[in-house]
Amino acid sequence: MLSRLSLVAACSLTACRMAGPNELVGTVHGGQDHPDGGAASGAPEELPTASRLANPNCGAAPPAAPSAVVDVPAGAFTMGCNPAVDEECRSDEDPGHDVALKAFRIDVTEVTQAQYYACVASGACLAPTCDWDPCGARANHPVVCVSRVDAIAYCTQQQKRLPTEAEWEKAARGTTGAKFPWGNDPVDCAHANLAGCMNGTEPVGSHPSGISPYGALDMAGNVVEWTADVYNPTYYVTSPLADPPGPAATPQYGSFVGRGGGWNSTEIWQRASARDDYEGTYFKKTFGIRCASDTAT
Repeated sequence: MLSRLSLVAACSLTACRMAGPNELVGTVHGGQDHPDGGAASGAPEELPTASRLANPNCGAAPPAAPSAVVDVPAGAFTMGCNPAVDEECRSDEDPGHDVALKAFRIDVTEVTQAQYYACVASGACLAPTCDWDPCGARANHPVVCVSRVDAIAYCTQQQKRLPTEAEWEKAARGTTGAKFPWGNDPVDCAHANLAGCMNGTEPVGSHPSGISPYGALDMAGNVVEWTADVYNPTYYVTSPLADPPGPAATPQYGSFVGRGGGWNSTEIWQRASARDDYEGTYFKKTFGIRCASDTAT
């Protein structure tokens, strides 16, 4: 693998993506290749002005069990583009580099509607704005139509937090620099719920063949997941090589990183290194939650 210094030098001689006039605070990269079809636009129930739905009365339904977690041990992993196995990298994944992380825990699955319902019932969370059926057939589907603030509120109520972008990627691909959570085999509907498969969410954990090296499920497909990091397309050029906290928000970059392609995402967005930016106040039908926590010492 090339050193980060040599890749940065190469980047300076090629067309590395820089911000354009439509990439200011509160906007995202549009176009047909965006993971959720363009997070800056959507149905009325997905916009920042959308109204919250009522929380239903699930009656005598048993309480949802907390998400199981997996331990990710301390150590280094390859973050960003690994050209040895991936010819589809975008410029914001460069340069690929080794990052050392402290040990942490991450949820095995995305937060379900039933789990989120319990948080709303407790008063710690606000109800989603759409696709809300926690008492019925979608109880074990991932909760969607939640903003990043909602995601933080849920994880906080669980005494957890959102994963950093680096934590998310290590949990997804392990230490081998694999292209996908399951390795380098091509993505298909057996491995992940992506565009062309179900046209909507599935119950969490429906694709055991897509399991990550640490045992996390649905790290590709089903829903895009909020992370703790502000998005900056050139962050990897100068990011710390140990426990990177993510860049600071600036007048140019103030949106947030979403990871793990969703049910409306094409193949390129299911890659473990794929990253893109999203305005945190939207309530997208393709967005959900996965929490992380520190490992007790």
